[in-house]
Amino acid sequence: MPIDREPNRRLAAVMDEAGMSNKGLARRIVDMTASWDEPLRADHNDVRKWLAGMVPKDPKPRVIAEILSAKLHRRVTLDDIGFGYSDASDEDVLVAEGLTYQGEPAKAVDLLHKLTDADLADRARVVEATSGDAASQIITGYMFAAPVLAVPEQDGPLRGSAAAERIRKTTAYLMDMDFQFGGGHTRRLLIEFFRDQVVPVLRSPHPDPVRRQIFSAAAEVAQLLGWSAYDAGRHGVAMRYFTQGLKLAREAQDDLLGARMLSSLSHQANYLGRYNDAVNYARAAQSATYGRATKTVSALFLAMEARALASLGDKAGTATALHHAEKLFDGRDPSIEPEWISYFDGFELAGEAAHCFRDLGDGQQTRLFTAQAIDPVSTPPRTRAFIQMVSAAGSLATGDVEEAISLATNAVDLADGLQSNRYLRYVTDFYTSLADPRYPRAAISEFSNLVRSRYPNLALPATH
Repeated sequence: MPIDREPNRRLAAVMDEAGMSNKGLARRIVDMTASWDEPLRADHNDVRKWLAGMVPKDPKPRVIAEILSAKLHRRVTLDDIGFGYSDASDEDVLVAEGLTYQGEPAKAVDLLHKLTDADLADRARVVEATSGDAASQIITGYMFAAPVLAVPEQDGPLRGSAAAERIRKTTAYLMDMDFQFGGGHTRRLLIEFFRDQVVPVLRSPHPDPVRRQIFSAAAEVAQLLGWSAYDAGRHGVAMRYFTQGLKLAREAQDDLLGARMLSSLSHQANYLGRYNDAVNYARAAQSATYGRATKTVSALFLAMEARALASLGDKAGTATALHHAEKLFDGRDPSIEPEWISYFDGFELAGEAAHCFRDLGDGQQTRLFTAQAIDPVSTPPRTRAFIQMVSAAGSLATGDVEEAISLATNAVDLADGLQSNRYLRYVTDFYTSLADPRYPRAAISEFSNLVRSRYPNLALPATH
């Protein structure tokens, strides 16, 4: 029996607006994907079926949207062409399942693909919806998941490993851009790369251990997707990227990378005020890699625990975790550390300590560690901007208001062009702390004018 479908009038309208024929759209699909590992096929009969109501399989809807976007010189979404979510239940599933550790790798890949769709389409529920009840399930699901059976390594070069290397090199490039300019700068590029280039590779069959390499490289992209969304203030989808990335890391048999995902969830939970969850994620990262983590990796996980304990006001616990992290870091062997931890140097560890003492209200220690967290030559402006806002908070805690405002002013100047909601939170928090009527109004007014001129859309509280 034929299936009755409603004609896709949205696609027809946008194609008509773009002046694009069925043959023209099919030809552009083929041309756009010709360089892909698995190019897409399409002809005018396929387009006719889509106009009649058939929905093509991913990634064709996204390719069609991109083609029409380029033709019309404006963004065309899946909703605009009738290929968005069919009903609210699809979104309900993604909201719930996205924060659930998956038992099957194919399901995790499918969810990540759908998450990128929802992210690009600005689906508010998926982008924004976080959960205070997800941490225990995520930790339990990951820690007690069935092990992935190891396959003996092959001798000689691995056929297909070039795909993993391409993913890693592209990720490194996008990570550098993210680190320099903030998550808002790279987010769309990263999403499209994962959706169009990484997902098809994940869905293709590969012999072991090539499959492990590909899943490991893809997990690194998921990690960066999570951080990019987190930095851009898109916390719901960030949590889901991290959660599904855990399954990719498990399939890669990369325990360190999986624990890194847990430490990222800890960092985000701390930022969102879920301090107990942050402690649990950080400790789960340590437990998952006990006896296997390198000293630098262990120091990172301990630093995340210290950050969460500082937010809880646990001075003794914070000091113990930081001391342990510093001892491990001092005894590290850089030659055996994974490549992804290379960013976590002595300056980075000092920066984590500075955040801890800022949150504990210890201005002197905050200033001490922020001074150790910046290298005059190598520290990029983005990192300097974050650290100087922390230093400003430390100076304010010691009562040196003028120095605090001077440091904050310098930080705002350094961050010019930085697209990071996290950084704006630092600015807003510092600005709010200036509300004490004893502080000099002239200096505050000057800083207020600077912030308002740089961030005209930022909602700032009254300081007097």
